[in-house]
Amino acid sequence: MTGHPWLVCGVAGLSLEAEERALLAELQPGGVILFARNVFSPKQVQELVANLRALPGSPYVAVDLEGGRVNRLRALIGELPAPVSLAKYGEGAARALGEACGAVCAALGINVDLAPVVDVAGTSSFLAEEGRCWGTSVEEVTRLAGAFLEGLESFGVLGCLKHFPGLGSGQVDSHRELPLLGDEVRQHVAAFSQLAAGQRAVMVAHALAPALGEALAPASLSRRLVAMVPKAAGLVLADDVEMGALSGWGGLEERTTAALMAGCDQVLVCNALEARRAVVNYVEFWAQQDQELAATLARTAARVRGFAGRSVREVSWGEALERVREVQKLWRHA
Repeated sequence: MTGHPWLVCGVAGLSLEAEERALLAELQPGGVILFARNVFSPKQVQELVANLRALPGSPYVAVDLEGGRVNRLRALIGELPAPVSLAKYGEGAARALGEACGAVCAALGINVDLAPVVDVAGTSSFLAEEGRCWGTSVEEVTRLAGAFLEGLESFGVLGCLKHFPGLGSGQVDSHRELPLLGDEVRQHVAAFSQLAAGQRAVMVAHALAPALGEALAPASLSRRLVAMVPKAAGLVLADDVEMGALSGWGGLEERTTAALMAGCDQVLVCNALEARRAVVNYVEFWAQQDQELAATLARTAARVRGFAGRSVREVSWGEALERVREVQKLWRHA
């Protein structure tokens, strides 16, 4: 196996310094995720993305761009409407947001958007309070999130359904605490089945779901729950292992290895940049001890290549901003 396609990691700044470039060339992650710290101007992001894509292994470049509070490209495009604010205006509005996100990503060379949220909003739902859910029923979420995906994918940008099996009944922020999902998750999980496809990834949450038969481990570290991810999904990602929800499951190295042993194809290590090499070394050590883990990692390499090898549409920055203005106008005049 060449490189470490199971790893999706962050990078430090606006450009690749020589030392970080050498590290990434050595580690060969399968994906790199951008944050606000990596964004200054369209030209700068385009150059950074091109340099990342040119690394050995050609990692895909991803970003969190949902609309609303989750908008890592705010410095370039301003505010986008949150899913909750567009939901009442139907599929056309949801598709317009997807087109705006797709056009912006394509113009910058970013080929994966870690969106949309497919969690079905429940009562006292933390995600619903943040405005990130598309609806309160499986039907509403699949219809609107599906329209978002159609808009996104029309620009050649790949999407990611999150957060399996559905955080809609969780009452705490998994960045800080471990959510306990209610019995509703038995129905909410259907949204992922209805939207899963080979050109779409699925992100697995750090949350307990005893209603699905797992009361001991978070979904992302549970072989039982990862096996429930729809087989049609292109990739299975474990959410960022730095999150507080996993504070009781060892260090980043142990968490990453546990997620891969559970069957996740990739693991996100977003901000602990100093840990990238240590995480890789730890996983490599256990892959040498565990034949099943080694076989899982070999399968992952093929799945990552098949998922992220496609090109985005050629889109000018002017056209991308036009799509953004269209959805902003729709939002403001609705």
